[in-house]
Amino acid sequence: MSRRTLFITLTLALLSITAFALTLRANTAGSDNIAMLAVFQPDEAVPLPYVFDMIRVLPTLKETLYNFAFYEYYFYGFPYFAVSALLLIPVKLAGQLDNIPLVMGLLRQAVSVLPVLLSILLVVYLQTGFRTWKAVPLFLILVALPAVVENNLWWHPDALAILLILIALFFLERDQLRLGRGFYLSAAFAGFSAGTKGIGFYFFLAVGTVLLMALIHKKAGWRRLILSALGYLLVMAFAYLVANPILVYPDVRRAYFGIMERQSELLRLGYEVEYARGLAAAWPDLTAFYGTAPFLLLGCAAAVWGALRGPRRLLDTLIIAWSIPILVLIFGIIHFKFQYALPVALPLLSCLVHFFPDGDTLGNLRPTQALKTRLFAALQALTALVLAQQFAFFAQNAWRRIDEETHKVENSPNIQFYDEIRTRLAPLIPGSYRVYQDVRVYLPPVQGWETEGIYETLDYDYIQAGDFDILLLMQQRIYDYLNPAVTAIDADRLARARVFYLDANLARLQGYKLIFRDSFGLIYVRDELAEK
Repeated sequence: MSRRTLFITLTLALLSITAFALTLRANTAGSDNIAMLAVFQPDEAVPLPYVFDMIRVLPTLKETLYNFAFYEYYFYGFPYFAVSALLLIPVKLAGQLDNIPLVMGLLRQAVSVLPVLLSILLVVYLQTGFRTWKAVPLFLILVALPAVVENNLWWHPDALAILLILIALFFLERDQLRLGRGFYLSAAFAGFSAGTKGIGFYFFLAVGTVLLMALIHKKAGWRRLILSALGYLLVMAFAYLVANPILVYPDVRRAYFGIMERQSELLRLGYEVEYARGLAAAWPDLTAFYGTAPFLLLGCAAAVWGALRGPRRLLDTLIIAWSIPILVLIFGIIHFKFQYALPVALPLLSCLVHFFPDGDTLGNLRPTQALKTRLFAALQALTALVLAQQFAFFAQNAWRRIDEETHKVENSPNIQFYDEIRTRLAPLIPGSYRVYQDVRVYLPPVQGWETEGIYETLDYDYIQAGDFDILLLMQQRIYDYLNPAVTAIDADRLARARVFYLDANLARLQGYKLIFRDSFGLIYVRDELAEK
C-alpha cells in the first residue's frame, strides 16, 4: 500500500466515524416507548416486539433456538431479524431491554447507519481503489445524499440488503468474466440480499450481461455458459434458503410467500387507494432525495461514459445493467418511496468520479488523452460547479434533518395532542374504556383503557362492532380519504369509509360527541360519556 493510499484510507475511515457519530443522538430521540415509535415510525414499532420475542429464554435450548428461528413476521427476511435480535442479546443480559432509546439507538446505528457507510466505502473503493484523492469528495457526496441521511434515521432492512447486493456486484466485477470463484460468491451474496429484502432478485440483468460478455470475449463457450448460469441460480437459491432456513417447512413457505405476494400487490396498487406511479409522479421525491436534474443527468452520463471509455468499463457496465431492472420497477410498476432507489443510486452516482476535475497524476484514473479536449475540460468545470452546489444543498439538508430528528418530540403536534387527551379526558382516567386510536396518534398505556388501532380505513360497521367509548382520530387521515381525486382500489369500501370520515369531519358522528379538535386530531367520546 502506497503512502497516498494509506492517507486516503485513514481519511475515509475518520470521515466514516464522524458520519456514524453524527446520527447517534438523533437515533435515540423519539423512542421513549413503543407507543412513541408508532407515532414517528410505525415500520419500527410493529416488528420490534417480534425481535424481543425471538430472544426469549425458554425451558430448553432447542425450544429457545426454535423460537429464535420462527420469527413470524415474514414481511422481511430472516437475516434482518436475526442480526437485530443478536444485537439485542447483550442489552437483554444487561437488563436494559425496556430501555427503548438504547434499543432503538443500537438498532438504527448498527442495522442502518453502519451497512450504508460500508456500502458507500465499497463503491468508492470500486471506482478509485482508494488510490486517488477523488475518493474523498466522492465519499462526501454519497454520504450526504438526502436518501442516505433519511435511511440512517430509522431501523429498516434496506441497508443490509443494499450492502449484500453491492458485495455481490464487487465479486462479479472482480471475477473479470472468468466465471470462477468470484462469480459464484456473487451468486451467494445476491441470494442473501434477496433473502433479506428481495432486491437480489433484480440482479439478473447484471449476471446476464457478464455471461453475454464472456461469450463475446471468448472467455467461455456455450456449454460452459449454460452450466455457469445454472450454477449461479443454484448457488443463489441455496444462499436464499440458508438466509431463511425455516422455508424448508411447507406451512412457513405458504405464509412467507403469501405475505410476499400481498406486499407486491400493495406496492403495485397502493394501500386502499391507488398511488400515482411513473417518473412524473416520483419526480418531486426523486429530486428531493437524490439531487437536481443536472446532478442526476451527470451521474447517468458518467456511468455511460465509464462503460464506453472509462478505466473500469466492466464495473460501469455492470452498474448500468444492475440499475435498469430496479429503475423500471420503481418508475413503471410500483409507487415510489425514497429508499427504493438507494440500491442503484449509490453505485450509479459513484460514476461521477469520472467527471471530477483531474487533480492527481495516476494515469489510469485520468481520461484518455484523446478526450482531453477543451470540451472535456469545460465539462469538468461545469461538473465541479454542479457538484459544489449540490453538495452544499446536501450538507445543509443533512444538518436540518438530523436536527429535526433530535428535537422531534418537543416539536411534534402529535405529542402536543397527547397533552390535550390527558387534559380533556382526565375524568375518564383511570377507568375501563375501549379506545380507538389512529395508529399515529400518541397514546402510551393508560390504566383500564383497552386500545385498538388499524391501518385500514374506518367505517361505522367497524366502530359499532368495536363498541368504542373514545375515538382518537387524525385530521390528515380524514382529509386523505375525503380527497375526491383519489382512486379507490375497493370502491365500495372507500364509499363506506367516506360516510364515516365526512361525519367525523363535520362533527356529527352518530353516537359520539366531539369534545376537542386541533390541526392534528379530533377527540370523540360516546354520547353518554360526554357529560363527564
